[in-house]
Amino acid sequence: MSESEFRLPRGAILFTRDGFQYEFREDLGEVHHGLSLLLARRRTSEGSIRGKVLLKAVGVPNLTELPRIKRARAKLEEQVRLATYLDHPAILRVHGLHRAEGCWYVITEHPSGHSISNLLTLAGECGRRFSPLFTLHVGARVAEALEHAHEAQDEQGRPLHIVHRALDVENLFVDWNGDVRVSDFGLALSDLPGRVSSTVRRPQGDAFYSSPEMLLTGRVDARSDLFALGNVLLELATGKNILDAPDALTEEVKAALSVRQRRRVRHAIKRAQLAGSPPMVADAIWRAATYTQAELEALTEPLPQGLRVTLRKLLQPRPDARYQTARELAADLRRWLGEGAAYGRNEVAAELHEMAKRSREVMVELGMRRPRGFQASQDELSTN
Repeated sequence: MSESEFRLPRGAILFTRDGFQYEFREDLGEVHHGLSLLLARRRTSEGSIRGKVLLKAVGVPNLTELPRIKRARAKLEEQVRLATYLDHPAILRVHGLHRAEGCWYVITEHPSGHSISNLLTLAGECGRRFSPLFTLHVGARVAEALEHAHEAQDEQGRPLHIVHRALDVENLFVDWNGDVRVSDFGLALSDLPGRVSSTVRRPQGDAFYSSPEMLLTGRVDARSDLFALGNVLLELATGKNILDAPDALTEEVKAALSVRQRRRVRHAIKRAQLAGSPPMVADAIWRAATYTQAELEALTEPLPQGLRVTLRKLLQPRPDARYQTARELAADLRRWLGEGAAYGRNEVAAELHEMAKRSREVMVELGMRRPRGFQASQDELSTN
């Protein structure tokens, strides 16, 4: 579904539900499985605005698109059913599924904060890095959300084995109050009865945050989410991504792999290409097969002990060498943070507010709102 296809004018009413009109604001583009992401806002019948929501939408199919659209609709239904087991303050809520005039919509809470991606842009423009404690705090909150998801059970007490599979800098949010949220379990793997199985093994989400096992074999479990979180935290702390290092992918490095390893890489790249992944995924796959312990240690060496030790364990190429559960990771991170006594939401908020003072122009370009009550002089707002 796209704005141009349906010629949706800004302000058009998409549907009415529970006394609210859902007003179209912006088409955010296709996300996956034939689904489009729309920004909408809710209005009362009297016209009062009651906040924004995100809508995953599937439109009316033509005959050639029917199989694809039917699969997309099934994925929407699956996401709503799975969301009933994901009730955690650090996970964005799914409000339900609505059908109107042949279109299907999943209504999702709009994040109140800003994506890690945007925050990294702000930090880069300021010439600064987020503090190690900020990084540990984000990691602890996300680990707690993953612990909830990974350990979720159905009504009979059977484990659902939920794996997010698309954890990256676009799906993690931090608001001006220091709260951290995880979004979009729409690509999640689970043992939910009747789920739509994947027919092609390929990276989900941004390949440069995917685990080596996802990139090389397509097989994942909860430890794959922990690798992805580790790579996000590495980027927060250092500005580097362990899988995004094109200068390190020399022919000599590739040739150092065994014949069997090179064959596995080429098969993985072919699978990704057949699944429609972008060309740059090949670099992530090569890097997943070739990065070394020495490189990981060099990237993390300047960091304080708690963060350094945590990242080195999270970013091991073999799953059995990483943290084995999000619960174990969350406990370690809380310990390094002094159980919140040393650094918590207030300190996160202060760090973000200081960043905002230095980044007014970048915030305008990114469409980021200032924190409520934000006051600063022209000198403080300089990006110098």
